[in-house]
Amino acid sequence: MKTKFLAGFLAMLLVTMASAPALAQAGYCKVRGKITDANGAPMVGAEINMVSETNGAKYHLKTDKKGEYYSIGIVPGIYEITISFNGKVIFSVHKQNISLQTEDAMNVIDVDLKKEAQAGKLSPQQGMTEEQKKEQEKANQENTKIKGLNEMLSKSRAAKDAGNIDEAINIMRQATAADPTRDLLWGNLAELLLASAKKDTDPASRKQKLEESVTAYKKAIELANTSTAASSKGALGPYNNNLGEALAKTGHADEAIAAYTKAAEVDPANAGNYYFNMGATFSNTGKIDEAIAAYNKSIAADPAKADSYYQKGISLLGKATLKGDKMIAVPGTEEAFNKYLELAPDGPYAETAKQMLASVGATVTTTYGSKKKK
Repeated sequence: MKTKFLAGFLAMLLVTMASAPALAQAGYCKVRGKITDANGAPMVGAEINMVSETNGAKYHLKTDKKGEYYSIGIVPGIYEITISFNGKVIFSVHKQNISLQTEDAMNVIDVDLKKEAQAGKLSPQQGMTEEQKKEQEKANQENTKIKGLNEMLSKSRAAKDAGNIDEAINIMRQATAADPTRDLLWGNLAELLLASAKKDTDPASRKQKLEESVTAYKKAIELANTSTAASSKGALGPYNNNLGEALAKTGHADEAIAAYTKAAEVDPANAGNYYFNMGATFSNTGKIDEAIAAYNKSIAADPAKADSYYQKGISLLGKATLKGDKMIAVPGTEEAFNKYLELAPDGPYAETAKQMLASVGATVTTTYGSKKKK
């Protein structure tokens, strides 16, 4: 999983460029320029107001996404120029001569607040409104927090890789306490708890970890649902799938099925896996018909998923009947096992699949080498 860092706080306004039809060169000037903020970044959406001290002419321009502005048809004269951002004046240019004597009547007026600050003409934060200063401070604090959280994530992963999963869990508990608003942190904590529970041989400890994992996954899902980040939305499928696994292991089969259903809904590209896990949950609770239906959904979503055919075959065997000492399989059983062998001839269940086919007197139709085997 990945986390994104905060973008610069100034690049946030719509782009507008003032333009007009070409005018006769006689008597009119062109003006262009670029405005950068105290950090050297282009000021997007900064407003340039020009008022002529010569004849009272007024012009209003706005910077584009590159922090640039341009206009033609400006009457020559001496101008008072003010630059505003978010409705407040942040800089002024006094007695600016707009002249026809420049090349192609083009007057270039750039404003670099960073250079002005370095030259001692501005304080580092001059050129920002109070609101912008607060936003910058907020962004700085957020970046500091993110840096600390990333360090905790790295330490947790290093501990897990070293086999110290309990240490990794404790680090992520600290991370979620430091900032409980990020689904990534809760998702990592839940994943570690689920992994630890699978290896825990103490029933009480295992149950506690699974229940905490369920709580953490639910929190991760809640936060991801309200997030606009693509990474959070992309994690909803795995979050719901793993929640389903944790719920199934705690005996909450119905809730697990709901979680798998949601996973397939929000992440259809991986629905084959989610429906397969749903089928396993039904199988483990003795709901054979529901399990077969889930495996069919898994196959429909991912026709190349060999294990779905095998488990479907196993479930269908549960519906077989006996006629004397002969097992009579229901329709579809032979096809399911043979499809598994076709897709995974050397798979972990290949020999078992052949034995299952033999138990119902079916034929192994998959070709191995140059011969078909029965």
